[in-house]
Amino acid sequence: MKHRSLLDNFFGVSLMYDAVLFIVMVSLAGVILLPALRNNIAIESSVEKHREHVVDETLHTFLVTRADCFDYRFCGDLIDDVAGSIGIDNSSGGLYESLTHWLLAHEQRHKTYATLLAEDLGCQFQLPFSFLGTNRLNIFTGDYDQQLRNETKRFFSSLLGEKYRYNLTAWWHPIKGVPFGGEFSVGEHPPTKDCYVARSFFMMPYSPVLSLGNHTIIFTKHWLKHQLFSGDVGFGRSSIPAIANMTIIFENYTNGHPPYDTKENASRATKENLSALLYGFLIDGITNETNVTVFPGIVNITLTYGFEKIKNITKQCFDKALNESFGEAIRTIDRLFGTLNTSVKNPLSQSILAELNSTIHEMLNGSFGSLDEAFDACETMIKEQITVLIKGYLDPIIETFVNSIFAVIETIIDFTEMLVDWLFDRISLNKAEVMLTIWVVRE
Repeated sequence: MKHRSLLDNFFGVSLMYDAVLFIVMVSLAGVILLPALRNNIAIESSVEKHREHVVDETLHTFLVTRADCFDYRFCGDLIDDVAGSIGIDNSSGGLYESLTHWLLAHEQRHKTYATLLAEDLGCQFQLPFSFLGTNRLNIFTGDYDQQLRNETKRFFSSLLGEKYRYNLTAWWHPIKGVPFGGEFSVGEHPPTKDCYVARSFFMMPYSPVLSLGNHTIIFTKHWLKHQLFSGDVGFGRSSIPAIANMTIIFENYTNGHPPYDTKENASRATKENLSALLYGFLIDGITNETNVTVFPGIVNITLTYGFEKIKNITKQCFDKALNESFGEAIRTIDRLFGTLNTSVKNPLSQSILAELNSTIHEMLNGSFGSLDEAFDACETMIKEQITVLIKGYLDPIIETFVNSIFAVIETIIDFTEMLVDWLFDRISLNKAEVMLTIWVVRE
């Protein structure tokens, strides 16, 4: 073989030139195509993801942030109205503001905004209908609600700046689908498009154990199951007429005994009994075969808990009742205002009672011999209104549940668990929901 010198071999040099030229061409192609790769769709997608992250982080930050000191005045807005009615200047600072703040101010230190929000929703006692321009029956905590709105506005304004507008809405509805409980909203009404939304849940400050009269209520599935059933498995035995009737219907249907040997008859009878049980669970209460209440009902519990202290006013010595119901701070304001205007005795307490009385009379469009009677009539009317509201959406739910029972009736192992789970799905006593919406107003 003939050996050639390295200087005469140009093959390797040619390969190197080809490789360098290829790299240069790829680089030039990348430079040329770069604008196409960075198109509007990619940029918009990146911006959308960033704004979704902003709204999620903003809501989370709000809920976990602690307010160093949140203060409000009990009955603050009512006191301002009473002071104005007897000639006291309540529009500016000075002695009046210092005095009412000293006597009536309450401080909440180092609580998260989620906790403050939960307390506000839990004390509003809103009704599913409006009277005197509002649907809020608790007139004592209006200042709490307003101060929380002010704090919330300051928080979001400092965090979001001028680039975004926002709307924060929270609600707690013990009966799902019924506007009965508490609601809170801050910010402008959001537009119908180009919005970014984050949702979250937070717990309500309620103990699962309540004592109402002779009843001790424990909001757990195990406790309710023990109240409704004797503990037998299968279809379950119960002293509750509606449940006992359903047990008989299921047994007759599976064994082919008339009149419930057909699915049509059995389903219709089951729906009737299930409706009675559900409406009792949500509103009036559940009674056993001897007419003893085993569960007072969600609306009954809420109304009793809300009205109980105020209703005691009509059953005791008036001055003592005022002290127990409104507290020494309100009574101190009474005595102070009384010295400024001797023609009115207990002006603040009387104003609160008058406001409650006029509210209920206006709502019921009638007159009553006592405030206690008015409260009883009010409770009855509220139950009737809520019954009408929930009927529209509960009837389809009942029908769906009954159909699902008969679809698997041959394989049902424990009807008690199935029924209790379904009842608890209708309520939300210990959990509230919050939604934050933001939208861009300045790029």
